[in-house]
Amino acid sequence: MRKQARSEKCSDRFLHCLSQVPCGSLIAWIILLVGLGGLTGGLLIGAQKTRDMLDNDQFLWFMEYTLIGVVVSMFVIGTLLLCVGHVSTEPTSRHMFQTTKKNMCAQGLNVFLMVFCYLLGFSWIVASVVLAVPVYLLSLLYFADFTVTKNGVDTKCIYLVHYGLDKQDFCGADFQNFEREGKQLIISYIAALASSILIAISLIHYMIVISANLANLRNSRIATLNAYDDEMANSKLVADTTM
Repeated sequence: MRKQARSEKCSDRFLHCLSQVPCGSLIAWIILLVGLGGLTGGLLIGAQKTRDMLDNDQFLWFMEYTLIGVVVSMFVIGTLLLCVGHVSTEPTSRHMFQTTKKNMCAQGLNVFLMVFCYLLGFSWIVASVVLAVPVYLLSLLYFADFTVTKNGVDTKCIYLVHYGLDKQDFCGADFQNFEREGKQLIISYIAALASSILIAISLIHYMIVISANLANLRNSRIATLNAYDDEMANSKLVADTTM
């Protein structure tokens, strides 16, 4: 009996610990980390292979610096959203924002983060569209016909100026090397595109969590005000009865 009671007590503690975990925010944070990892690997490998394929060391020279700033910033923002989601979720919010003033401050913070996540999510959707461009261009290597006639001989050539790049062309054996490297390169950009979409999904998940926490904070404030009104009414009734 003692062992059973002890095991039940341990299980109750375990369930109590699980109830303190902000599952929604934690899942969004994990999705964000997976997206950032895939984006980092995809863009770093993609940028380097693109330089090798075009034989241009200055192409996308800013990619590494931009990527470091974006990844670090998103990690900090995601961790901040995780912390705010934790303190704004029941039952933690009940203990931290028990007064009306604290509850109003928590609501204001969540509204600000909701708007911020909306703008940030829109930015990542735009980034996904931008990353879809190299995927589309490289996919042409599978579907488009690059055969041209030069000096009465049919050969395959690609002119990069037609795609908004430098005035380079690859014909014959060079085109075959370009095609082979391009078909390998598309995998990196697909991974980066999928990771960018994952990051956008994580921000949408954060917005869902924030909206739920915001509704819970408003309900808690209403319940607090109703309890205060009931207490005042009871006090007045007692005073009238005493008189």
